[in-house]
Amino acid sequence: MSGRCSPTDALNLLIPAFAPMEAAAELTRAVHDNRCRIIGNGTTIKSDIAPRLMVVAQPENDGRWTARIVGTFALGGVKPTDVWEFEIDEVKALLPQPDTRGEALERATAAAEEAMIEAATARAELEQARAALQAATEQMGKAQARAEAAEARAEAIASETTTKPDPEQPRRRPGPKPEHPLWRLDAAAFAHQFFNKKKRGPSAGEVAEHLQIKYDGWEPPESDIRAVLRFLIHD
Repeated sequence: MSGRCSPTDALNLLIPAFAPMEAAAELTRAVHDNRCRIIGNGTTIKSDIAPRLMVVAQPENDGRWTARIVGTFALGGVKPTDVWEFEIDEVKALLPQPDTRGEALERATAAAEEAMIEAATARAELEQARAALQAATEQMGKAQARAEAAEARAEAIASETTTKPDPEQPRRRPGPKPEHPLWRLDAAAFAHQFFNKKKRGPSAGEVAEHLQIKYDGWEPPESDIRAVLRFLIHD
């Protein structure tokens, strides 16, 4: 359908795709940028005058919408008796156009490429996670093996270390043995913590003082402590 229509008819042509106020705003924008010519009293308005005109939507009591033309002229301008019209084809051209098959295919292709890139990225991240998990598992296995070996050495020390007196140091009188014989493990743990704090190994006397506190005054012979320290240093 070609020909001309009133501002109200032009508004209603756009309302199926736009809200009434947005339809009026779209008509105004089209008039200002010369996409939709506006005719006043049978004469097409010039492009330098058109930006001074606006389409205003107005609801009626019966629920319908009407449109009128207003002007931003300082003096004169739009009169109530003016007759305004639009070219129907130019108004219909403002409606959103359906996507062509080619455009739909381009969008689908772009979406597929994005999905492939995302899948490749996810697979790379998965492989990195698997590698990190494998490395962590191997590290845990090695750490467990070292811990078991250290425990075995500690048990060997507890069962094989002799308590010969050290001729270089005065003999200490040991008190009663504690309920458990694993003081060497406590001494080794203390030596490790001591080294981390002070960046040097403890002396036999410092270890003995720690054991006295831990076992309520009991301490092993200093020669035994020295043997433990020599073992740790040798390792």
